[in-house]
Amino acid sequence: MADTPVFLDIQIWRDRYRDNPRYFKAIDAFIHHYGAKAPVALLRVPARINLKGVHIEHRGGFVNYMAIDKEALFIIQKRFDDKVLMRNSEPQYEPDEFSISDELPPSKRNNWLSYIQETKLRPGYWTNYIKGGILKLQDSFPETPLKGMNILVDSVIPMGSGLSSSSSLVVGSILAAMKLNDLELSDNDLVELCGTGEWYVGTRGGAGDHSAMIFAVKDSILHTRFFPFHYERVPFPKGYRVVFCNSMVKAVKTMNAKNKFNEKVATYQIGLLLLKNLYPDKADKFPYFRDVLNEDETWIYKALKQLPARISRNELFQRLPRYQTELETIFKSHLEPQDHYQVRNVCLFGWSECSRGELCVDFLKSGEIDKFGELMFISHDGDRVVSYNSNGKKTPWIYEVTDEMLDNLISMSVQGTPSGRLYRQPGAYACSCEELDDLVDTARRVPGVLGAGLTGAGLGGCVLVLVEENKADLLIETLKQNYYDKRGLPLGCEICHSVDGASFLTQ
Repeated sequence: MADTPVFLDIQIWRDRYRDNPRYFKAIDAFIHHYGAKAPVALLRVPARINLKGVHIEHRGGFVNYMAIDKEALFIIQKRFDDKVLMRNSEPQYEPDEFSISDELPPSKRNNWLSYIQETKLRPGYWTNYIKGGILKLQDSFPETPLKGMNILVDSVIPMGSGLSSSSSLVVGSILAAMKLNDLELSDNDLVELCGTGEWYVGTRGGAGDHSAMIFAVKDSILHTRFFPFHYERVPFPKGYRVVFCNSMVKAVKTMNAKNKFNEKVATYQIGLLLLKNLYPDKADKFPYFRDVLNEDETWIYKALKQLPARISRNELFQRLPRYQTELETIFKSHLEPQDHYQVRNVCLFGWSECSRGELCVDFLKSGEIDKFGELMFISHDGDRVVSYNSNGKKTPWIYEVTDEMLDNLISMSVQGTPSGRLYRQPGAYACSCEELDDLVDTARRVPGVLGAGLTGAGLGGCVLVLVEENKADLLIETLKQNYYDKRGLPLGCEICHSVDGASFLTQ
């Protein structure tokens, strides 16, 4: 991204983008709200898609992103007090403002987790993401009083689609505030700040989305891992396309959706604590969930068999007396699940998905695109709730990691049977929905489709389909007839066009 934003008289920007209807309209909206006196800068933040490595970036697993040409545009103007005024070009989004020092006084800085646990938000309000980003930046520079800004946001990233419209607001607010206040961060610190800044809204995700929005490069996949932050850019293969298909089920981060999202993350944490308790001599070898993959697959299957299939909070307190404080912190993010924590199902998904997220790049580099696509299908099976046959009949998706299943996997692993490999096991994270499953199963039957699966947190949003370039139109037409038309929905499929990560616009 450009090192230095260009601040120009807004009329200069207006003249420059006179032939760009969207930008021209956004600039006029800024003038309407804030006037045209002080210079402004323009910042674009793209949407992202995650082709492989879902639900694991916060556990240290590899994720594989592309930035695409759906973007949020930020028009920013420096203020000389610490107020942040937020407006949106779309009138349905209410304006908002806050004072940085009022929201986060010096006495509360440098203790982010405690602060956000006490903060009361207006649920679902779009400006919470901007506030979270700026307040986290202030928390990270407790001795530097940040100046405020006037912001206008114009976004064409569909909300609730799984393309991370919310994270684009966090990224844009942080990049804007850093530039306006002449602050610098390392790549690692920047993406970590973005990820934990989004915790302000109540989720406990990682920073994979944010890293892709910042560091992606056109026509490449960003192969990324955290703890510490590391990335590699791998060329996307020629002759293939990614099509994103919007289910039109909004993956809105409501209280229920947020609760389920945090419950799944907590189950990873619980599984790792149980494993460390069972194998205290190995506890130091597993600082992160992904580090269990340093053991051989037979050991992982045997360890999974030692974990409970399901466990309640009371049982956890009894079984893990040395981890009481950690458990109490974990439980604060969500309600106790009625059917208890499904430890084996979620942990098998997580460890196998970490394996898939790392392995998939080898397939890209060797040109084995069909194997990359197969990984997408396996991952989606780990999120399924139903399956559809060719006649459109659905049946519940039943998957349970039983002792019998694990005994079979242990036997296949010892014998070196390919189907027993860890990366081939879907596990059961179960954050899909019927509509996403229908899209995947319909796409799978189209000639030229190599893989498909949900993107983002799930519970609605989009499916990504990897398809041969000359079959993309056939895929879209098939989904139109067999998904969208049947539901009376507008067509929600588009071919993804890769772009560079976030940047300030220049002359």
